[in-house]
Formats: sequence, structure tokens, C-alpha cells
Amino acid sequence: MKLLGLRICEHDSNISYYDGHTVRYYKSERNKQIKHHGYNNLWKWKYDIEKLWNMNVNDVDEIAIVFDPWQYNLPIDNEEFYPAIEYKYFPSHCKVYRVNHHLAHALSCWPVQKNRPEYEVIIDGVGDINNTWTVIRNNEIYKRGYKTLHGSLGDEMCNAGEWLGIQCNNQFDVAGKLMALQAYGQHLPFMKYELNHDMYSINKLFDRTYYTDYIGDELIANLIPLDWARTIHDKVSDVLIEFFEDITDKNYDAHISYSGGVAQNVIWNTALKNKFPNLVIPPHCNDEGLSLGALEYLRVKNNLPPFSINNFPFCQSDESPSSSPCKQTIERTAQLLQQGKVVGWYQGHGEIGPRALGHRSILMNPQIPNAKEIVNRIKKRENYRPFGASILKEFQKEYFDTDIDNPYMQYIGYTDKCKSVTHIDNSCRYQTVDGKTIFHRLLQEFYNLTGCPILLNTSLNINGKPILGTWNEPELTKLGLDAMVIGNDIYEN
Repeated sequence: MKLLGLRICEHDSNISYYDGHTVRYYKSERNKQIKHHGYNNLWKWKYDIEKLWNMNVNDVDEIAIVFDPWQYNLPIDNEEFYPAIEYKYFPSHCKVYRVNHHLAHALSCWPVQKNRPEYEVIIDGVGDINNTWTVIRNNEIYKRGYKTLHGSLGDEMCNAGEWLGIQCNNQFDVAGKLMALQAYGQHLPFMKYELNHDMYSINKLFDRTYYTDYIGDELIANLIPLDWARTIHDKVSDVLIEFFEDITDKNYDAHISYSGGVAQNVIWNTALKNKFPNLVIPPHCNDEGLSLGALEYLRVKNNLPPFSINNFPFCQSDESPSSSPCKQTIERTAQLLQQGKVVGWYQGHGEIGPRALGHRSILMNPQIPNAKEIVNRIKKRENYRPFGASILKEFQKEYFDTDIDNPYMQYIGYTDKCKSVTHIDNSCRYQTVDGKTIFHRLLQEFYNLTGCPILLNTSLNINGKPILGTWNEPELTKLGLDAMVIGNDIYEN
């Protein structure tokens, strides 16, 4: 049986295909190099995947979609549907099912968990029409939040970032930049006596009236907005913990999956993980995981065996080098990094999710005092934004205050070492690296040379562009890197 999962909408289009044996995945922004690319019609995606996977869409037995029909002037049926409805308006030769947006988020976790957990929490800007968060318990809807009634955490973060003057080519990147910027503010007690804020009153939580009243003057309050942002950001951590406690009856050992765009906030994730150690967050928790969830819906519906996906999370259907780095190439790359060179690292297939995990990375020696400034200039990023770090797992406790395993960079730790990869508050979004991978071999060789088990690791792109999904040597040299390693080939400037 051949199945197709589609997320085709105004942003972050992605497609998953089950050919009867394994799953293939494609996020269109990587190859098109348009960040948050979305198909603006109902048919162009067919040409892309038929060429990419050498298949014919007419051979597919069933299709599941997650999309906003109003974007294509299609009729809007019951928006409270769950889990899915047969969707007759989508042009296709076979049956098409429209899957609930938040269910697709929950089902997308299958590559990182064997069985669906008791609790599945989804929080984003907005799902289908008005639904901003959903709790699924034992495969049934348990609780729901609505934008018009309760507010939207994702949307309020974007609004707050815009009020602060964050410059962004795309609204979907504002919240991530605010996550970094708020650390420069001071926590104020103006929320101390407002104890009624919860996930049912997000719109009130972000109301700046409390802040203005505390400061006592609107002009002065508007001149120091970072203090408001920091205080609200801290408060949301408390709100989320209380929310998870409520839905689980304070069962801290509960098995929970957490997805949706809000689950990209590594600060809030860490607060939750410290309370709920069995929390699972996939690397593709944002909308780029929706097609995987749609596909999983069809698998369960048709009672098929569990899917397999090759080399997860490195399974983008993008351009892969024809070779892998040999021992000498890894040694030479480690030497360049030891010398303080900025190195692009392009290996195998790209990572699913927005984080660079060692296949599409820009790397630098974190011991270089101004490494952050050098890489920020190359990437044309704002100086207030920190970089992530990759560390050999066996050294994690030596460098960070946490033992949370973090292969997908979903959490933070605190350290007073390696200032080039720590934020103003000494936090660091770190990646634990173990196993016999190419990236592990590079980290190990760098450690052998320097005694440092950490590399500064950021995504292989410049600000406002997606992570690279294709390559050619002349284009890559324009990035301003000192060296580029593509498979077994090293290009040095």
C-alpha cells in the first residue's frame, strides 16, 4: 500500500511518502531555498515529488492532508472535526482525508517514541481556525484552548516581539528571536499578585497594562520594554508547568509528548523536562512534522505495521554528497577548527527540524574569544542571538549543570565555560553527541587535538535563508567561510 501525507499551506510545506517499505520526507524550503516556503496551489507539489522520488502520484492509494482550505477558496466544513474527515474538495484520483492539525502534530512523534503516550500536548499559534492548544489523553481529546476565548501563546510571542521592534523577514521567526532577546531584561515583580493567569487567559497574561501600572508611567514603561518581555517569559514557564501538572494530576512520571510551534522554546522545554522527565519532544515539533503525522494517521487507519524511516533524523530528501569523509579529511577538518577557522560541514542527508545536528552545520572552535562575533558576521545575524554547541556526551556533566540527554537541541544547560557558546545568562542550547557517527568522529578528533569536547554549531545558512539542501562549491564560498567540507572533499579559501 502506498500512502502520502501532505502539509501544503502558506508556510512550511512538507510531504511524507510511504512506498510500501519505508518513509521518505521532503521539506520544500530546503531545495527551493525560500524560508518557510509554502505551495500556493493544490498541484505544483506533485511535480516536485514525482521527479524527486521517481514515482507517480496516481499510484498512491490514499492521501492525508493538513492544510487551511480557505487559503485556496475551498469550502470550510466542520472545523471541530476529530480525528479526520473524508475531504471531497481536494483534487485527487484516490480518497483524501483531512487530518486535524493538532492530531497530526501528536502523531508526528512516531519516529522518537515506540507507542503513543497517555498524554499528548500540542501548543502553537493556531491550528485549525481557532484552536490554539489541545491535550489528547489516551487517544481522545481531553482539553482544548481557543484563540478568541483564551488567547494564543504563539501569536502573543510574535506580537510581543514586534512591539519590541524585532526585525524579521518572516513572522514565524519572531518568537525565536524574542526567546534570545528577553534574557537582556530584568525580572520585575509586577506579576507577583496576578495569580489567576493560566493557559485559559494567555491574552490577559500578555496585557501590558499590569506592567505600565507597576512602572507608574506609560512613557517610561515603553522605554524599558525588555523588562516586561523577561518577566512575561519567566511567567509563561510557571504557567506551562502548572498546566502540565493540572492535566496529569501532578503525576510527574507521566509519559507525555509535546509538539507544536511553541515546543521550540528551549527555555520553557527545560523547565518542563526538569519536572516531567518522561517528556518527549521531536526535532520536528513545528509544522514541518505535520506530513509525518498525516501519514501516521493513514497507517493506523489501515492497520499497517509501524513505519521505518532511514537514518532519522538525517532523512531530508535533499542533495547528499557522493562520498563520506575519510580519516584524513576528519583530521584535517579538526586541524582547521583548532586554528580558529570557520568551517562549513555538509554530510549525508539533512536533518528534519530547524536545528543543525551535525549534517548541515557551520562549526568553530568555541575557545576562540570572539568566535560568536565572527560567525554572526558571516551569518548576518543579530549580535544578541546566541549559538548552540555540540558536546561529546561523556563530557556533558563536566561542562553543564544538567544530565538531560539532548540529541535534538531541545533543551538548555548552564555553564561558565566556553563563553562563545553561552548566552548573557550563561545558558546554552547544547547537543549531546554519541555513537559511531561521522560528527562524533569529528568531535572526538577535535578533542584529541585541543582537549575541548565542544564545538560551536550553528545551521548552514545565512539569516533569513533556509538550511542548505543543495550545494555547489562556488555558491558556498560566497558564505565567507574559511573552509567547506562536502563529503570527503575540503574546499579551503
